[in-house]
Amino acid sequence: MKLSPQEVLDAAGKTAMLSALGAPAVAEFVRQCRVLNLPQGRSVFLAGQVAQGFYVVLAGRVRIYKLSPRGDEQILHLYGPGETFGEAAMWAGQTYPAHCETDGDSALLEVRKDALRRAIHQSPELAMGMLAGLSAKLREFNHLIEELSLKEVPARLAGVLLKLSAQARSRTIKLKQTKRQLASQIGTVAETLSRALAKMKVAGLIGVRGSEIVLLDAAGLEALAGGESVL
Repeated sequence: MKLSPQEVLDAAGKTAMLSALGAPAVAEFVRQCRVLNLPQGRSVFLAGQVAQGFYVVLAGRVRIYKLSPRGDEQILHLYGPGETFGEAAMWAGQTYPAHCETDGDSALLEVRKDALRRAIHQSPELAMGMLAGLSAKLREFNHLIEELSLKEVPARLAGVLLKLSAQARSRTIKLKQTKRQLASQIGTVAETLSRALAKMKVAGLIGVRGSEIVLLDAAGLEALAGGESVL
């Protein structure tokens, strides 16, 4: 996926981190960075690699994941356009704690630490944007830990479906990930996910049409996501 220079500027300017900057400041920031046009399945970084920068998703999507000793993949995050990743490891001067791979043809803005220092010196408000982004990610990690440790698979699945529905602003969700990836995202396996979907369908909470899931009973799904036994 290759974006034109104007498309790069437009996409970068829409990120939460850069949205407070004017167009000239965004253009100067982008000029100091590198645009990566990557095909599906391309590794962005590996767990244990020294974090010398972070990334902005301009187009496409990336998958952040860890591997179990048996080689099973646990998806931690899926990041799309306008989202950033890798900042915490970079600022801490540590290694990336997980693997990152493109989940489709993608365009990324690679932001090296030295370029970011220069940009913050020129536009101090950029630092506030980064702090806000890191705070949001901390809340996201806390929520993920709570979901995986305290809730059963159907409750975790209901929460994800409600989130996807809210993002799409529709009760009909077209899954962009495979069922195996969705299962990994909620900390389970494909077979368990399929059973949970079947139970939710029988209970009248959802309808399933191939890769599309229709939320038929949002209130019931909210109750399930909250830990109530409705199946």
